[in-house]
Amino acid sequence: MKKSFSWRKFISFGLVLAFFMLLVSGVILYIAPPGRVANWTDWRMLGLTKTGWQNQHAVFGFAFAILSIFHLFFINWKAFLSYLKAKTTEGLKSPRELFTSVILFLLFGVGTYYAIQPFSAIIDFGNRVSDSWEQRDKQPPVPHAETMTLVELARQPGLGGDAELLRTKLIQAGFSVTSVDETLAEIAVRNNTTAEKLYQHIAPAESGKHTLPAEGLGRKTLQQVADEADIAAVSLQLALRQKSVEAEPSMTLKAIADNNRISMVELRKMLETMISR
Repeated sequence: MKKSFSWRKFISFGLVLAFFMLLVSGVILYIAPPGRVANWTDWRMLGLTKTGWQNQHAVFGFAFAILSIFHLFFINWKAFLSYLKAKTTEGLKSPRELFTSVILFLLFGVGTYYAIQPFSAIIDFGNRVSDSWEQRDKQPPVPHAETMTLVELARQPGLGGDAELLRTKLIQAGFSVTSVDETLAEIAVRNNTTAEKLYQHIAPAESGKHTLPAEGLGRKTLQQVADEADIAAVSLQLALRQKSVEAEPSMTLKAIADNNRISMVELRKMLETMISR
């Protein structure tokens, strides 16, 4: 005799698979590079871009929530209500366990919000892994340049202001470009390449003034900035001291700026000038 379809088993299997995808996508997004780097270089893991993993995480999150609702309120609603009622009564009879759970719940939320240890260590570790993907020569000219059209990109310093000229450069390099109103990301997808490689044909890298990224710089330490510029951290430290800015190689640029009461823009300009000498 043919067995009927079991919704209970279907939902149980679905919850396991959805949880597995949430776990995998959550770990990958935890260590993924910042969006400005991931989108610019077309970073991928297991064949998916960062945006692809974000989409997977969101969709399977909804699937897990919907399956959980069906599991609780449609398949096992009687058992669930009985269990909830029993545990609620038991919880009221065991206030220490109940209050401990509530306090821990609040501790996790408040500790994460105010960056208290050990919660801040978890966030900092993820940031360090995320930042480790970032390379100085992989930086976009401006944050999220891949979302700009050729018209918008042409207005950036050093690109001449002529969007048709940028389009011509890309066509001469063998890329298909239908309009100056296309974004670098759209052109890259159609030509099976990256926004970074397209930009190399628009504005090849030139030697000269060393520039630091506009975003994500505050989390870098002075040592990291020095290593990326291939100079000694102590040289930057001494040069900053001459400008009455005290810093240690292990300090982040945000901490240096805050401690010396200067803006990140001012500190960035100082470092760019020092590195370019």
